[in-house]
Amino acid sequence: MKKYLSLIGIIAFIWIVLSIDTKEVLKCFLNINLYFLAFVGLINIAIVALRSLRWVKLLEMQGYNMNFAKAFIAYFQSLYFGNITPARVGELSRAHFLMKDFKTNSATAVSSVVFDRVLDMYFILILGIIGFLLSNIWSNHWWVQAFFGILIFLIPLLICCPKVTLTLIKILPNWWQLRSRVSNWFKTFFEGIKCFLIPKVSISVILTAIIYLLFFIQCLYLAYSIDLKINFFYLVFCIVVFSIVTLLPISISGMGTREFVLIFMFKYVNINSEMALTYSILFFIAINLILAVLGWMAYTFYTDKKVLPVKQACK
Repeated sequence: MKKYLSLIGIIAFIWIVLSIDTKEVLKCFLNINLYFLAFVGLINIAIVALRSLRWVKLLEMQGYNMNFAKAFIAYFQSLYFGNITPARVGELSRAHFLMKDFKTNSATAVSSVVFDRVLDMYFILILGIIGFLLSNIWSNHWWVQAFFGILIFLIPLLICCPKVTLTLIKILPNWWQLRSRVSNWFKTFFEGIKCFLIPKVSISVILTAIIYLLFFIQCLYLAYSIDLKINFFYLVFCIVVFSIVTLLPISISGMGTREFVLIFMFKYVNINSEMALTYSILFFIAINLILAVLGWMAYTFYTDKKVLPVKQACK
């Protein structure tokens, strides 16, 4: 049943395309400003470079010495796998990379990747609330603020307070020693996370702030490229919402879910479905697809197996 869940997004995408004026969408594409689009592409590379540098800094805190170029290639590879798997779970391929090259266990390897993603998600949630408040749209929807507020509180609680997470694990049934295996895995996982709970992590936090500043500038210039007139802060909020929705394992690369969210939210500011679909497809092509293709090239043609030595693990 799970393998068919991703079809929901594809079916939704087909339904959306069949229900709108595709000629209007094509017209929007023919009028794209290619200079703005090229600028978006350049920012893509800068963002991946900064993400790779952030991951290198996180690994240093765990005692792993990884060459930046190697991290850059591994990050591109993970983006390829992330774009072809539901809920972007393929990005965990970086953990497999660490297990293979540094001979570490799965829990420790996953911890750096998860913390890397937690930094992303936490900034997305915070910026989502800022965008929601400053756009002054949906001001009566208090439950939206409550939802984001709960997530902002819950994520660091589960990551930074192992006792809370390990207590929740106790509700799992112990069939085939499931509870004890999951509990032991998380104990090792939190040992890896512990390395990040030091002042030095502020470097990674600053890098994340720069990454998302560039990302939303990228999203804004993508709107400029099709002459989409929209409040910047509301656009930020829309991007944040569909970024969260695409984490659901019901689509691949956000297909269908991204379009549905943007069409629904753009209507609140009188932007038609055709323009929303154009922006969504352009977002997929200019950001997701280009990175996926570059990631595929890195996965297919990169053959260097040289690994730098592992330093002493953190205590």
